Formats: sequence, structure tokens, C-alpha cells
Amino acid sequence: RRKRKELINNVAQQEDLIEGIVKKITTYGMFVDVGGVDGLVHYSEISYKGPVNPGTLYKEGDKVPVKVIKYDKERKHLSLSIKAALPDPWSEIKDTLDVGDTIKVIVSNIEPYGAFVDLGNDIEGFLHISEISWDKNIKNPKDYINKGQEIDVEVIEINPNERRLRVSLRNLLSRPFDEFMKSYKIADVVEGEITSVTSFGAFVKLGGIEGLLHNEDASWDRNDKCKDKFSQGDKIKVKIIKIDEENQKISLSTKELSSSPVQEYAKIHKVGDIVKGTIRDIKDFGVFVELSKNVDALIHKEDISTSMLENLKIGNDIEAAIVFIDEKKNRIRLSVKNLIRMKEREVLNEINNDDKVTLGDIIKDQLT
Repeated sequence: RRKRKELINNVAQQEDLIEGIVKKITTYGMFVDVGGVDGLVHYSEISYKGPVNPGTLYKEGDKVPVKVIKYDKERKHLSLSIKAALPDPWSEIKDTLDVGDTIKVIVSNIEPYGAFVDLGNDIEGFLHISEISWDKNIKNPKDYINKGQEIDVEVIEINPNERRLRVSLRNLLSRPFDEFMKSYKIADVVEGEITSVTSFGAFVKLGGIEGLLHNEDASWDRNDKCKDKFSQGDKIKVKIIKIDEENQKISLSTKELSSSPVQEYAKIHKVGDIVKGTIRDIKDFGVFVELSKNVDALIHKEDISTSMLENLKIGNDIEAAIVFIDEKKNRIRLSVKNLIRMKEREVLNEINNDDKVTLGDIIKDQLT
């Protein structure tokens, strides 16, 4: 017993690396024989990657380098470490790896929230699901990467003190917006798929990006909403009406694929025509008049007398003259004052025509 006690004390006082033999592997670590004394290498002391399953790396009888990290005399428990016997890889990469560097790694494990990647020097990095692809709707990393696959990634965070390394695969891939800009421009008509419908519109997938089809751009009918017209998964044709390169946003339209109601209205009406309509709304700046289905016109308050404006009510009929038609923006402006001036001119013309006296009439009167 004294001899064994001396043996344990000798081993416990060792500060140098010791070669041991794996004696037994458990779920929480493995027992290693060092000179006739068994010590436990906890699974957190096997690799710098963190806790690992020892059965995936070693088998009984394997020779392993270890260091004594603690000896509990009361429990007679000898704690050993494999990683303490190895050079600290974090010290090695501290001065050689920087944010922005591109490195080759092996996908070592895939989880629903991302993947762990092996740098090949006992260091693992973390690849979050959001850093795998530019696709915002990625559901499972396994749809994009496989365990054991070698990939290039970019270092986006490195903290040797906290032993944390985060990488990105997405940053090395072409940006979908840039690819989209190479192929499309404003006014192009493209086919897309509805990915989601909201209260304000619908998002449409166009290749690797999404564009917004706002309610007001979905139909010439002001009462139509995307949620009533489309469902997720629908394939639709849309027109690109705006590209915001700075914020990488695409605005789409389906209503511009057909003639606007004002364009149809303008085929039979022109500036100067006198038209009748029904007052649909009254605002501080003027009056909205419905001329026909989905054709509204605006009478600015300066185009109507104050006394008349004060007496108007929603639902009243009103007559005015067309002063402006914008077919592209689906706008018409009316003026009551212009109508009044036109009618005054007509009356004056009639009076002038009735009162016209010729030279022959004057001579005839003088001779009689």
C-alpha cells in the first residue's frame, strides 16, 4: 500500500507530459493508465474544440499524451488532461488569423441552428444558419451543406481569449441582388412566386431575391388587396417599377401590365371637356370626384369657389371641366372655375352673334 501511495504521489507531482494507455472509455470520459495508476480524462479535457465523445476519437489500448491537472487526496481521484499536453491551437492562430480571412474547413456537425466546422488544428468554428446562404427563408442547413464537406468560409469573428470563432459561407457567395441587377432593369416583366402575403401587400420571389408588390400596385381597383387576390405559392407575372440599389429593395406592379382606367377614359375624353361625376371624398386640399369605375379626378380648392366648396357633400353630383390628364400616373384634374369661365365665354359669344350689325344694315337705315 505504501508503494502504491508513493507511486500515486510521484505521478501526481509530475508536471511534464506523460504517456498513458487508454484503459476504459465511458460516456463522460476515459480512464488512462499512467505508470500503473488510473486517472480520468474528462470529456471536456480531450479536445480544444470542447466536450467530445471519447469513443469517436480513441479506443482501449491507445497510447495518449496526458498531463496531471489535479489530484484529490481524500477521494484519491487523479484528473488528467490530453488537451493540456498539446500545444494550444488558439495561441497559434492568434497572430495568423484575422477577421476577413478566407479559410478551408470541414463541416463536422450540423444542427438546426447552424453548423460546426473543423479547421484541422483542434479548433472548431461556428457557422450560424443565417451565414450559410443569402436566402432569408433557409429552413435547414442540411439543404445547403453536408457533414464532412470541405468548404471555404470567411472569418467574421475571432476571440482567442474566449475561444470563439465565427465564420460565414454567405459572404463568399455572389449577392443575389447583384446577380439580379445584371439581368433585370426597371420596366422588365418577370415571373415570380408569392412567398408571403401581408396586410400591405405581397412578397414575390424573383430568383434569389424578393420584391414587394404593394396593395396599391396590385390593381387599378382601389378596393382590391393582395390578400384577397393571391396565396402563398402562386406564380404571377410582375413589372419592375422601382429598384433601390442602396437598400437593395425591388418594387413590383401587376396593375401596370394592363391599361389604366384613366388611359381608357382618355380615349373618349380630352382636356377642355365638360364632365359630370359624384363626390367621393372631401379633403382640406380639394374634392375627389368619381367620374366612372376606378376613375377619380381631383378638384383643387383653388379651382372651386369657397362658397360652393362649403356647401358640397359626399354623394353630390358635380360638373367641371377637365384641365389635366396624366395617363401614366392615372390622374385627372378638374376645375369648376374653368367651367364657369367657359360658360361665360359661350354666353358672350352668343350675345355678340345676336347683336352683330353689318355695314349694309347701317347704309340701309340711313337711306330710308
